[in-house]
Amino acid sequence: MLTKREYVSIDTNWDQDTILECCQKVPTDDGCNECCNDSWQDELKKVTPAYYQAVELSGQLQSKVNFISGRRDRYRSWLDELVKAEELSAEVCYQLKLIAVQSDKIWFNSCKAAEAIEILFCMIRDIYNQTDRIKLIYDSLQNCIARVNDPSLIPGQGILQHLNEYKQKLDAVLKTRDEILKSIIDAIKLANLIRNNISTRECPNGDGSFNPCLPHPEPCISLTGGAQFGIKTIICEWYNAFACDTDCTDTSTAQQRSKQSNSVRVWQKSDCHDDLCELLPTFEFPICNNTYKNEVESWLKSDEDYLKQLTDELNQVKIEKETLLACKVSLDNAIKATDPKLRCK
Repeated sequence: MLTKREYVSIDTNWDQDTILECCQKVPTDDGCNECCNDSWQDELKKVTPAYYQAVELSGQLQSKVNFISGRRDRYRSWLDELVKAEELSAEVCYQLKLIAVQSDKIWFNSCKAAEAIEILFCMIRDIYNQTDRIKLIYDSLQNCIARVNDPSLIPGQGILQHLNEYKQKLDAVLKTRDEILKSIIDAIKLANLIRNNISTRECPNGDGSFNPCLPHPEPCISLTGGAQFGIKTIICEWYNAFACDTDCTDTSTAQQRSKQSNSVRVWQKSDCHDDLCELLPTFEFPICNNTYKNEVESWLKSDEDYLKQLTDELNQVKIEKETLLACKVSLDNAIKATDPKLRCK
């Protein structure tokens, strides 16, 4: 292949290019000069401030990223706590609903128990009424025997012996009356106390107004129709305070609270009442529809988007900074290597 190439003398103006042009400087007093050294110094004067400007901008962006990252982490932590509280409140609602439903059944059973004890009381009272009538008949029979004064009727023998044994058993039955009636009255009292302690709602009168076997999607609906007291009322107060019947997909309440929170309210000290001086944020259940939770979610989303934007900008500035640094270092090394004062000694 070398034989196919014809040797040609080099052009006498081969070095007349831009590099040579940049080196056409006026010699210094000492007669020493270096090609492009002055041009590199001029370039270094441009690169150096650009590099330090990139360093400053990178530091500012890094400070913003650190601040937004910390704030985003706090928002995320708050949101995690709210989510945990929402899960716990759902569990509390389940337990409250279970207690409310079971309390209705216990209340219904206590009503039936009180009714059954009252029926039993009536039956026992009737037994003792019948026993009292038998005692009257026995006394009348004994009075008749005493008046007849028949010598064949010997005390402790024959029919009189049987009558005496019958009287002993009758007296034994009558002696139990006070204790039994006292016990059954106490049972009626306790049954009614149990019922009233669960709920002072009137017992069903057989019209089928309450069926304990039916499901109870709204366990506190039985409290409608006037003031009621008892553990069922307390449970339902908590049930309503946790807004357990409110669906998380129902955002009407949350939107209404959001409008109220966005409205500007300025109160003077003299006009400050208990119903106006609220601590913000106002926290209410259910948490899923709570305005504060929605605001934290929006703050977190905003910081995440802003952080992504800042991170992209920071990465671009870092690339530019490293590029300028490499250029600056290269120019510094080249200028030091081609310094005329050092090379012409």
